[in-house]
Amino acid sequence: MDVRLNSLEKKVLKIAKQRNVPSIALQVKTSDDALNVNYTHPDVKEQKIYGIGSTTKFLSATFVFKLIEQGKLNLEDTVQDSVEDLAVVEKGDTIKIKNLLNHTSGLSDYTMSPEWRETVVDGNGPKDFKTKFGYIDNELKNHGMYSYSNTNYLLLQKVVETVLSKSYDAAFNDFFESNGLEGIRLDDAKSDLQAFYAENDKGSADVSGWKENYGYDGGAFSEPEALNQFLQKFFKEKSLLNEKSVALMASWISTDSMTIPIGEGNISEYGNGIMKLNYNGKEYLGHAGGTLKYQSFMFHDPKDGVSVSVVTNCSGKYYNTVFFQEIIPTILDAL
Repeated sequence: MDVRLNSLEKKVLKIAKQRNVPSIALQVKTSDDALNVNYTHPDVKEQKIYGIGSTTKFLSATFVFKLIEQGKLNLEDTVQDSVEDLAVVEKGDTIKIKNLLNHTSGLSDYTMSPEWRETVVDGNGPKDFKTKFGYIDNELKNHGMYSYSNTNYLLLQKVVETVLSKSYDAAFNDFFESNGLEGIRLDDAKSDLQAFYAENDKGSADVSGWKENYGYDGGAFSEPEALNQFLQKFFKEKSLLNEKSVALMASWISTDSMTIPIGEGNISEYGNGIMKLNYNGKEYLGHAGGTLKYQSFMFHDPKDGVSVSVVTNCSGKYYNTVFFQEIIPTILDAL
């Protein structure tokens, strides 16, 4: 086995057991080897797939860029042409596809609405576009500047449905199936998987019944092997998009005050649906995700050809810290 992976499994399992992690699955793939780790707490049901939250945005953006390659969309397209609901937002007619992809639209995040969270916790999270869209402010703030918002990808979902005259889940799933990535899916049937939430290490609540009901903004389900396969196809084989599209996705802007710390590293730049992580002198490209139920991490080092994908079924301040400040740094330190 690659010397970098030799002791990594033991280190990850030690953290998972000590920190009372419900379940975690990961794959680290180098140019000539791979490490797979699957851990489930004795009191938790074993599962094969996990919600990946906002890591879905990388996948959704890839599909959108395929539509751009096919001439069905353009980065400069005005979104209101496809989404009439934007007419209620002040200066909504200034928002373009590129603003949605790189979070510069200025639209507020519907998931930051207290009403949205209440419905999720009550098990009645909305699935329809209009209800979700109704949670946002009717004015743009900092249009043209980076401000991460799930509403951007909610609108991309609506744009794709309008352009293709097809439901977003069917369009998304068809794209990934056609590229040999059946393990990546938008699927409501998977939303009842067991999940846990904890603000501190004193207790963990079963939140399996919470209904987040994301779409293009965070609704995909997968396992680490399929996510790593996606990374290989995207970066190494270049079979999903042409090089021009890949370069456009990596058009970086600073995330400024919304920088995400990962151990000694940080995610401080965002492209069109893709993040750049700087860690110990290395650059990893991909996306991370975190919802009220799940966490995920899917990144590739283009220079060394190393891919890392990690998924887990827990969230809340306590588990978020364990995931992003202990488990992920332990993996990256080994590489």
